[in-house]
Amino acid sequence: MKLMSFTKTALVTASLVALSSAAFAQDVTLKLGVVTPTDHPHSISAREFARLVEEKTNGEVAVTVSDNGALGSNPELLDAVQTGIIDFTVSTPGVLAEYSPQMGLLELPYVFTSIDHMMTVTRGEIGQQMAADYEDATGVAVLGYFGGAQRNMITTNATINGIEDLKGLKMRTWEWSVMLDWWSSLGALGSVVAFPETYTALQTGVVDGAENEFSTFTTARWAEVAKNVSLTQHSITVRPFIANAAAIAELTEEQQAAVREAAIEAADFDVALEGELDIKNMEALKADFGVVFTEPEKGPLIEASAAVIESFAADEGIEDLAAAIASAAN
Repeated sequence: MKLMSFTKTALVTASLVALSSAAFAQDVTLKLGVVTPTDHPHSISAREFARLVEEKTNGEVAVTVSDNGALGSNPELLDAVQTGIIDFTVSTPGVLAEYSPQMGLLELPYVFTSIDHMMTVTRGEIGQQMAADYEDATGVAVLGYFGGAQRNMITTNATINGIEDLKGLKMRTWEWSVMLDWWSSLGALGSVVAFPETYTALQTGVVDGAENEFSTFTTARWAEVAKNVSLTQHSITVRPFIANAAAIAELTEEQQAAVREAAIEAADFDVALEGELDIKNMEALKADFGVVFTEPEKGPLIEASAAVIESFAADEGIEDLAAAIASAAN
């Protein structure tokens, strides 16, 4: 009788554990925050990631997406991911560089010669090693690389036909000293303004201009208050999709694999989307916003930018990495 009771109790206990585990597996909700507007590619791709995670885990893992800076600025979102307040964000290499400098190379103007160059770096051994090094140093996992759009300059009153036209202009940038150095190398004055505040800064004259993608000029509506775009094509964007490594490690092995697979697919989705929207939004800037485009002489811009890349790499002791990225263009 005692043996029967013990067996019965063991079976009931095992059943309860199994039910508890199943209930837990159905109740994993992770948080993703981005600074971009709802119809920006990064926000769209974040929602695609959430869809893919739910699909690949058969609904066991849900991802809630908060966009438009609702959870904070890019630096605040990075801090929130590292501390585990949220689980994912789409960040910028310059912001990530505040914790570990290697990633900052991917942000620097004219570091990539083409979209193919960027894809070779981020989808190859260089990008994989940079992600591994960053996780080791910070506890933040780089799950993939969004991006692919070209960045250009937009101004309210000034017309930029060459580097000489940048002299003395106040140009919006974000919280990274290297970008301040870059603007200085071009003769401009870098002014740190949070992304959600840039429209008002342009409108009120706090800054004379900014740089970003065509998608930002349209979805954030900067082109409503700034009608001049200079096709400097100074950057092909890389936007690392990052996660709190400890939060990912708490998932089952199958869930972890699904999340990582979803991140890679969402990153490729984003690159394709940004390429399509580059063309679409350039047309929209002409047709809907009445923007005037100029094509500046890029030689002096590239030369000034090369000096900033070289200086940054030397200061951080990452000359070999910079050289490897440059060599990947061949």
